[in-house]
Amino acid sequence: MTEQEPKAQARKVLGLPLVAVAVIAAVVLAAAGVGVYLALRPGATSASGACMAVTGPDDTAKAETVDCAAPNATFKLASTRSLDEVGCPEGAYREVRTGTELLCLMPNFVADTCYDPDDANSAFVVADCSSENAIRISEVIEGTTDPSGCPDGSGLGYPEPPVVFCIETPGA
Repeated sequence: MTEQEPKAQARKVLGLPLVAVAVIAAVVLAAAGVGVYLALRPGATSASGACMAVTGPDDTAKAETVDCAAPNATFKLASTRSLDEVGCPEGAYREVRTGTELLCLMPNFVADTCYDPDDANSAFVVADCSSENAIRISEVIEGTTDPSGCPDGSGLGYPEPPVVFCIETPGA
């Protein structure tokens, strides 16, 4: 064996993993690209936790993903279900059917903020705390469905994801 043969074999061995790494990287990038396309294509729904705007009060309601700071970001996507499922988990979820899936929506409540009912869209919108029908979210407790951590135990719990909104009625 000549002096150059071990170097050539070492290059082949070292080159093989680099090719494998390049192929794996290309596959991962392609999969990520497909995932981004599927998430952003028209009519796509977002991942859990995304903020949603809903227009309409009934089965004809339309939901779209919006920035969480937008005034019409009245809901958060709690989970999605297939259309053949009976409904959302037990709780006060807003159910919207998209034609391809069932969206289980929960309010996009923020602590230390007041809300008024928006009957036209079966939602709550940010409001002045002096409003006659206002509710105030005093605290958001994540990781539980037990409202006993709220003042006077007055809270609204959701199991998926587990969260409790502590509710006060400042106008009452």
